[in-house]
Amino acid sequence: MQIDSARVFMLRMPLKEPWKTSFGAQSDIDTVLVRLTSGETTGWGEAAPGTWPRFCGEWGEPTFTLVRDYLLPRLAGAAVDDIDALTGLFAEIRGNTFAKAAVETAWWALRGAIEGRPLSSYAGGTRAAVPAGADFDIHADTGELLAKIADAVGSGCPRVKLKMGRGTKISQLREVRRAFPGATLHVDCNATFRRDDIDRLALLDPLGLAMIEQPLAEDDLLGHAELQRRLETPVCLDESVRSLHDLETALELGSCGYVNVKPGRVGGLRAAADIGELAARSGVGAVVGNMLESPVGAQVCLALASCDWATYPADLFASERFFPTPLAAHDIASPPGGEWEFTVTTTPGNPAVPYDDVLSRWLIADSGEVTT
Repeated sequence: MQIDSARVFMLRMPLKEPWKTSFGAQSDIDTVLVRLTSGETTGWGEAAPGTWPRFCGEWGEPTFTLVRDYLLPRLAGAAVDDIDALTGLFAEIRGNTFAKAAVETAWWALRGAIEGRPLSSYAGGTRAAVPAGADFDIHADTGELLAKIADAVGSGCPRVKLKMGRGTKISQLREVRRAFPGATLHVDCNATFRRDDIDRLALLDPLGLAMIEQPLAEDDLLGHAELQRRLETPVCLDESVRSLHDLETALELGSCGYVNVKPGRVGGLRAAADIGELAARSGVGAVVGNMLESPVGAQVCLALASCDWATYPADLFASERFFPTPLAAHDIASPPGGEWEFTVTTTPGNPAVPYDDVLSRWLIADSGEVTT
């Protein structure tokens, strides 16, 4: 497959309202979009590392710079016929999984458009529709939080995720459980706790949570193993798993019962599918997560969530959940009467294509066309 030209964009996408996690509140999200062209065919990819290195060591500006100055010049003008050839072009570049994912997902989208295949077929997906859950950020007002959960549960939401930080009171989570005794609930800590918090985290065990997501630091697999030995509640690793090797190590140590699979965090569609397949072979549950991507990235997450190894309702959302306007056409969508599920597209490649006017409005940086 000949790559005739490539282009990378950095956008700052405004959120409808600030999203509060253990990192703090964010009012926008920086994302990196890549467009690859072969003849008259194009493919779009995305990775959204954020506006500052809070989730991990990557963020929008250096991700854009790496793609523009190092990745695209290796790719433009080259014939890249398989995924091994693509990853081989970038093998000498360590880490920087979001930068690689932006390019890799665009390559799959271009290949799918040429071959007439949807992204889900490359991920190994078989489902026509996938379930998704509701996520709620940190709330100081428990009554407000309970009302939002009630709306979600009342409309058939299959599970609820609550963001949890050091300031979150266990008593608030107990109130949630009392109000919704039969609901599937889990908490996401975004690596905010330390090993000396294990006794506090053990207080979550009686709540019957489906999982506790990323409670400790991303590099503390031993701490997560210690915590998992203390708890009946499964530990879910997110930031800790940046590669297949990371999951292999976590499994050997007994650090988790679930893994959150995010294509940007691990380097793209193929790496994410490999991690999900390893989880399934090892008896570990998997959930497909998101980084507040636009519809371009959401389509990649949806393709992964269509795989059999995705055993827990996904973190997927239509753009209207977080953004004042969609960046792209062909946002992910629910079937009639299926508010908490999304239809897996059969359109070849990635059907989400940015609107020119919205892209221009949110544009921070543009490489221009790279042809050699």
